[in-house]
Amino acid sequence: MRHGARSDAIGTGAAQAEKGAHWNLNGNPITSTLLPEIGALLEGSHGVLLSKALGSPFKILCTAMTFEESKLLLEGSALGRIRFSGCKIFLSEKESIPCEPHTGTEKGVILTNLLKGLITLHEETLEGVTKNEPVVTIEPDIAGQPFVNIVTSAECSVGGKAGIPVIGKFVLSDCLHKGRTEAISHLGIELPTLTKLWILSETVEHQATIDGSASVFLVGEHLDTEKK
Repeated sequence: MRHGARSDAIGTGAAQAEKGAHWNLNGNPITSTLLPEIGALLEGSHGVLLSKALGSPFKILCTAMTFEESKLLLEGSALGRIRFSGCKIFLSEKESIPCEPHTGTEKGVILTNLLKGLITLHEETLEGVTKNEPVVTIEPDIAGQPFVNIVTSAECSVGGKAGIPVIGKFVLSDCLHKGRTEAISHLGIELPTLTKLWILSETVEHQATIDGSASVFLVGEHLDTEKK
C-alpha cells in the first residue's frame, strides 16, 4: 500500500470509447451501491503548468495536490475537484508576488471548478503492436466553464482583477501503459497529443502543457448508497 491508499486494486474496463466503459475494483465493475472515493498525490517535488503570457514565458508551480469531493461513478466516469497548494506564478522565469494565487484567504491555493472524467480509448503502438489504451479525459462539469479561474491581486500583470482562466480539456494516461491492469495506484501523466489546454484564451500563444505526474488511488471508506 502506498501514499495512504487502501489496499483495493483499481483499473479500467473499457470495452470501447465511453460505451461499455467501467471502473474495476478488486476484479469487478463498480456498481451504483459502491462509489469509491479517489485521491491523488504529486510524484516528485512539484507539478508545473507552462504557457506564455504578454509574449513571455508563464509558469505555475505547485508543490502538492489532492482531490476533493471526488469519486468514481458508473459508465467509466468520475466527478470531483482538484486542490493545488504551495502554488507560485512565474513571469519570464521570475516569481511574481502580485500574481500569487489564492482561494479565499488561503494563499498559494488553487481549487478547480467541479470536473468530470470519462474513460476513452486511444490507439497506441507499443513494441510494434497497435492496441487501444484506456485514458481519462477531464473537462469542466459545466460546459463553457474554465477548469479554474485563478484569483490573484489586481496588480498582477496577467489577468489582473479578472483572474487567469485555464480552459480546455486534459487527458490523463497511465505512464506505464497499464490502464487496464488493476493496481493499488496508477501513475498518471498528461497525454500531450490529446490534451488541449490554454490560459486566458484559445490562441497559439496561450497554449499550455502540464509537466509532472501524479499517483491516483482509492481513499477512505467506499460509499454504499443503499445505506444513505
